Amino acid sequence: MIRQLLLSVSGMLLVTASWAQLNVEEYKSLVIDYSTELKRAAAAVEGAEADMRVARKGFLPSVDMSRDATYDFRRSGDERRIGWSMRADVVQPIFYGGGVRARSEREEMMWNAAMSGEQSAVLDVVYDAEVAYWTLSRAEIYCRAIERYYDIVRSLRDVAEHRFAEGYTSKSDLLQVESRLGDAEYQLSRAKQQREQALHNFNTLRGCAPSCDVLLTQSILDTLQMPMREDVMEVIATHPDYVGVVAEREAKRWGVKVARADYLPKIGVNVYGLWAPNVPNIRGAGTRLDGGVVVSMSTPIFHFGERREVVRSARSELRSAELSVEDVRDEITLNESNCWTNLLSTKERVEAIGRNLDLATENLEISTYSYGEGLGTILDVLQAQLSWLQIYSNAIAAQYDYAIAIAAYRYIVAR
Repeated sequence: MIRQLLLSVSGMLLVTASWAQLNVEEYKSLVIDYSTELKRAAAAVEGAEADMRVARKGFLPSVDMSRDATYDFRRSGDERRIGWSMRADVVQPIFYGGGVRARSEREEMMWNAAMSGEQSAVLDVVYDAEVAYWTLSRAEIYCRAIERYYDIVRSLRDVAEHRFAEGYTSKSDLLQVESRLGDAEYQLSRAKQQREQALHNFNTLRGCAPSCDVLLTQSILDTLQMPMREDVMEVIATHPDYVGVVAEREAKRWGVKVARADYLPKIGVNVYGLWAPNVPNIRGAGTRLDGGVVVSMSTPIFHFGERREVVRSARSELRSAELSVEDVRDEITLNESNCWTNLLSTKERVEAIGRNLDLATENLEISTYSYGEGLGTILDVLQAQLSWLQIYSNAIAAQYDYAIAIAAYRYIVAR
């Protein structure tokens, strides 16, 4: 079967035990630890939490102290030119049009949205890590496959040279094989380049030098467990993207109340204390302590329709956020369906290509043997080689697509 045939090519990857050995889970942990995207998301959560705490402070009284100093250029009698005062105020909001609570609730929703954004960032990083891991695995296996193909063509060239020297074949056969060998060298160079580029991307994601060697302990040729299909309604309800956009919608809803609160009556209590020189401010007059309680109330009367337009703007943002919720719901539903279909299709291709590879390998062996015995033509062998290489490449691609499809489905359903 395909797995046995391909494993024979990838077995050479296990000879360098001195390299760093990583499986998928270990690699994902390294990428998560290094990811600057996750660090930015964590900073956004920290900032949103600080904003929420600031908004909650609006329920508490504030304490302020002010100091004044004056200099009088026109002094009357024995009065001092320099005067001063110190005042302490304790202000307690009573009712600010519901704006304090609305701001607190809005910032809490934004904090929830930031946490959902961090969870979404984790999903992105994990998916990118899996893709990088399986891409490197595919590149290594493909490189070994091209090396094997090169060895096959070179072996055929040796046979053609021997038959030409013995007079059993024409110069044309040898030239055709030489041409095929040159093409194999070209493909081998490209395969090595792709492997190096995949390694560079693999190492960059985990914060290592691009050319640092690594030994993958898992491969796209391993038996990968196909996930069970998730209930799409449960996926939507718990998906970080959906939870985040719902939190943003609720933040916009509270934003409407914040906009309205600025134009509603405000009531507050101010307790103050004052320390200043007695009047008149003459030498020996001493100082005094005063204090009191002030209940303040302000009511906006007319702002030329400003309140109506501000609330209208806030409501338009709310409608936009509500539509975003619908868009995310539809997007998750569509992506789940497409990813599941892709998963089933790639699994079918893996099973189908295995049977074709068995036939292509047998055909190549028969064609090569027949040519060596003088029973076949060089064209038959070259065609069998092309067919084998194409099917072998398709087999590797199918295994890779299946591994990526599994990672993509887990990414879409946030599992």
